[in-house]
Amino acid sequence: MCTRGSLQATLLFHLNLSYSAIERDERPEVVRRCYRPLLDLLERLPWLKLAVEASGHTFERMEVLDPEWIERLAEYAGSGRVEIVGSGDTQLIGPLVPAEVNRWNQELGQETYERLFGRRATTALVNEMAFSQGVVDAYLDAGYEALVTEWNNPRQNHPEWDDDWRYRLGRTASPTGRRIALHWTDTILFQKFQRVVMGELALPEYRAWMRRAANGQPRHVFVYANDAEVFDWRPGRYRTEPKLKDGASEWARMVDVVEALRDDGLDFVRPVDARTLPDLRAEADVRLSSGADPIPVKKQPKYNVTRWALSGRDDPGLNARCFAEARRLTAREAEPEAWRRLCRAWASDLRTHLTDKRWEDVQAHLPAPAPAPERQEGARLEHVAVDQSRERITIETDDVRLRLVPRRGLAIEELGFPSVADSLAVTLPHGYFDEIAWGADFYSGNTTILRPGHALVTDLEDCTPTLERYADHVAVATEVPTQLGRLPKIWRVYGDRVELELGLAALGTRPACSLHAGTITLDPETFGPNLVIQTNNGGARESFPLVECDHTAGISPLVSSAAAFGATTGELSIGDGERELILSWPSEGVAALPMFTLKRIGERRFLRCVFSLSELDETFREEASLHDFRLTIRARRTA
Repeated sequence: MCTRGSLQATLLFHLNLSYSAIERDERPEVVRRCYRPLLDLLERLPWLKLAVEASGHTFERMEVLDPEWIERLAEYAGSGRVEIVGSGDTQLIGPLVPAEVNRWNQELGQETYERLFGRRATTALVNEMAFSQGVVDAYLDAGYEALVTEWNNPRQNHPEWDDDWRYRLGRTASPTGRRIALHWTDTILFQKFQRVVMGELALPEYRAWMRRAANGQPRHVFVYANDAEVFDWRPGRYRTEPKLKDGASEWARMVDVVEALRDDGLDFVRPVDARTLPDLRAEADVRLSSGADPIPVKKQPKYNVTRWALSGRDDPGLNARCFAEARRLTAREAEPEAWRRLCRAWASDLRTHLTDKRWEDVQAHLPAPAPAPERQEGARLEHVAVDQSRERITIETDDVRLRLVPRRGLAIEELGFPSVADSLAVTLPHGYFDEIAWGADFYSGNTTILRPGHALVTDLEDCTPTLERYADHVAVATEVPTQLGRLPKIWRVYGDRVELELGLAALGTRPACSLHAGTITLDPETFGPNLVIQTNNGGARESFPLVECDHTAGISPLVSSAAAFGATTGELSIGDGERELILSWPSEGVAALPMFTLKRIGERRFLRCVFSLSELDETFREEASLHDFRLTIRARRTA
């Protein structure tokens, strides 16, 4: 038994009536089975304090479905037994949306909390625990004092952290230097609670587990910080869902579990209460994001950020339409209601296990697709030289030198910007690495489509290009034969930049695949040892020292990638302190995500960036069309 008061415990219930597997006509049943019993806990346990988190959208729906429930919750919040924890107007993935959308989402959510409960929330739950340093400013601007986010995944990439920090408050900062407090949740711990309540774990075994967590020291833990909808209701989303046991209420069993924990010495508090305890004050500032995992998310590795960006029914296309709408709203200084509609179109649940009925309804209310983004004209070329043969095409303009290989689908043999470096992106030839596992050609400017159980599809086939000269650029165009059809491909070489256009829509519908386009293999002989990635993940620009990693590595046969950058301004740079390669793309055309690989192979390095337009996980559907992609490549000296 732990000492009374040594372990401060919080029960936090996440409510989400937009949950992807809930049909509209099922919502009243969810309220009856899950939300009303949640408040009944407070009647049955008069000493209990807990936290309830929901988006403004969910609370608005509850106001219609069950206004008495909202009144009860407001009374408990007013008496200090419940803390209303915020998360924005909509449950969206902050590191995948523009900073302005994050700002509106948090402010609109606070307005709803204030209207319904008489006060703005001071604690926020990070949606899906998808964190970036860039989103911190949006929470601070909305008046939040602390964030609730997951410990487990960020900890993996920060060996310098002390494991005991998970039981205290933390602090982190935005890229602008503003700091916010952190409450840590532990996925294993809350999953244990869920299992004991569902009857999959014996109560004595669970109590012993919790006593080890107490350890006789002043600590705070979230005994539970997850969905309310999983108790006494099964949406049928997963085959692994435990079946409901006949005649046994999980909410009733929860009462027994919580009483047993109190008997073992746990004090149940709200997050805001934990922040007042001097023994739990933060010991160190931490940065959760890293080059290996720029956007850590919740739970086991299958839950990475590509889940809401590159899979689903058509995540890249859906996000592109939202990016286009964000641009339109910003240009016209739109009213709050227009931003609210956009936030709701960016909801995470539209991007995972959405039911057929809900997808049909969503299609009718999505922002309009954007027309093909216009190309920016360049300055008139003062110098251009073209050397074309069957083996290669070399184009030199004012500050660009590009060499392409027609026999390999116009892959880049070498790309340089002479005022910066003669060679920045290359094809590394077979034999460059001694290790046999790396005995291959590693191309740049190519596309790969990996379909499980099928041969790899590439655009590295022999082709016959045509050249056209314009006042501001030279265009090299072709159609590369592939197993899925002919892929239109154009290189445009300007005085100061290179553009790649891929007509992927010509290949038809998206197969179950991992699709990587615009591959850039960096010249490891040019770049220095300390690489830094700079981009925006839902807020101000962030810098990431690039460590050894492979974002494209599959997690399992079902999950094809591990991590990615959000790159919510459609731009990213790679630099070593002396030179910088700048990559940009119009997200309103297709919302691609950049991924990096850095490996040390003997005495040499492999450095690569790809742009993913599709990744596999259990939410993937095949009916979407493919989308065209355009990439612009620039370079500059930084020292």
